[in-house]
Amino acid sequence: MKKIIKKYSFLIGLFVFFWIIKDVEFAQLKEALFTINPFLYMIAAFIYIPMMFLKAYRWKKIMDAQEIRYSFENTFLMYGASYLFGLITPGKIGEFSRMAYLKKDNHPMGKVLFGNLLDKLSDLFFVILFIAFAALFIPRLPDFTFKYSQLLKWAGGGLLLAVVIFGFIYIKNKDKLYNFFSEIFTEIKRLKIYNLLFVFVITAVIWFLFFILIYFIGVSIGITKTAGFFYLSFTAAVSNLISLLPISVLGVGTREAVFIFLLAPLGIPTELIILFSLLVLVNYLSMFFICLACWLKKPVI
Repeated sequence: MKKIIKKYSFLIGLFVFFWIIKDVEFAQLKEALFTINPFLYMIAAFIYIPMMFLKAYRWKKIMDAQEIRYSFENTFLMYGASYLFGLITPGKIGEFSRMAYLKKDNHPMGKVLFGNLLDKLSDLFFVILFIAFAALFIPRLPDFTFKYSQLLKWAGGGLLLAVVIFGFIYIKNKDKLYNFFSEIFTEIKRLKIYNLLFVFVITAVIWFLFFILIYFIGVSIGITKTAGFFYLSFTAAVSNLISLLPISVLGVGTREAVFIFLLAPLGIPTELIILFSLLVLVNYLSMFFICLACWLKKPVI
């Protein structure tokens, strides 16, 4: 049962997607489709190119700090090829396939994993920080009504379960874990404050470009008349955070749910929100051919 759930968990996103669109008025969706400004939408598509270069450059600088030396060309090819797998795997987990290149060149597993985790965690840290900041300053947020006592119980139970699982793994693999974490701590000591600051600055630039991309898509269908740059950026950030859950491929279902939850209260029609989400998806897929070219030149497997 556990293997079945793990194997087919990505179908949850598809189920959510079809549940959402079952009530969509397709005539209105088609009408909204003809309002797209193709010039603005094309600008959004091209913004992904500098984003890819910056992401590859960030990873290269992390590896440089770890004394793992690759040319920028090789780094970009490895990053692009692994990004291809990220496009087609739940939670973008396929992006970790780039570790195979480094392992093939006999770099220690702890060092390889740490560099890749730092690359991914820099995005996670920034998006969480941005969401928290935006939630404080955006006046037009839906009224969230959390039951904090219940939330604490779930958090406490989850933490206890995590401790038990880690304890069991530790007992079974004590020597391997000791060597692994020794490598991790060695890599942490190797990094300097300016290395982390540089990674954070590059990450901020990458996300700012992404928010501009989202805004151009919004402008192309007139959604920005109601939702401004800051609010659309907040919506996109929340959507990207949720898309990390391994219950969807390409964010299908989760993105639509987040967009409707955050944009519908502003009076934006569901059909226009669905179109906005689909345009974001198609824009995201525009990187497929670049990533495929990277994989063909430097296959990850």
